[in-house]
Amino acid sequence: HGSVSQFCNPLSGQCNCKERVKGLLCDTCMDNFYGLDVTGCKACECDAAGSISGTVCDARTGQCVCKPNIGGRRCDECLDGYHRAQKGHSFLCLPCNCEKAGTVNGSLLCDKSTGQCPCKAGVTGLGCSQCMLQTYNLSM
Repeated sequence: HGSVSQFCNPLSGQCNCKERVKGLLCDTCMDNFYGLDVTGCKACECDAAGSISGTVCDARTGQCVCKPNIGGRRCDECLDGYHRAQKGHSFLCLPCNCEKAGTVNGSLLCDKSTGQCPCKAGVTGLGCSQCMLQTYNLSM
């Protein structure tokens, strides 16, 4: 899939590779490209804010090397149990900190963009840790 034709250099054996493809047999994607098929290789497009700088994505899957608590193929989303917090031109993923007693079904997962946990009726707060006005006794 990676060579331009079936012919190669008769002395070295080097095939003539498509763009973004390397190797004697044109069977490997260049760094930061992945998924060699009939069209060649695709760009990994790792998120600079979420991936570890200086690392290279997986040549087969395109999985980028993510910073802690960050996931997704491109390292552009938070793992379950974390929410996104903007920090200048970058972002980091902070723990949800849901109060198990105050969330629906004891959920410890929050909205990945706002950090809001799913609160039971009568419970409020980002982590569902406070009783609403005129209510008391937050417990399981």
